[in-house]
Amino acid sequence: METIAISEPQSKKLSMGSKRGRPKLDCKVHQIRFTLSLREGEDDDLIFFFSDIPERRRAAALKTALRAGGVSLKAGSVSITDDLDLTIQGLVFC
Repeated sequence: METIAISEPQSKKLSMGSKRGRPKLDCKVHQIRFTLSLREGEDDDLIFFFSDIPERRRAAALKTALRAGGVSLKAGSVSITDDLDLTIQGLVFC
């Protein structure tokens, strides 16, 4: 019976000079950082949503939720109906 090696042992791979970790990306990466302040009673659904997601998976979960929620790709295509949003728009863009 013949034995066929499917992959080499990890120690042999590392000794051959291969690098560990993820390969570098060949595209431009944009980092957008923000903090959410969620209030109990008002934002219980979001608190529950984020509490079940491990910390390192929250960005991926948020991107999925935004895409599933119909976030538009065109700036200005979302109608602003909230009074706070209108106030902020007036402060920022005037």
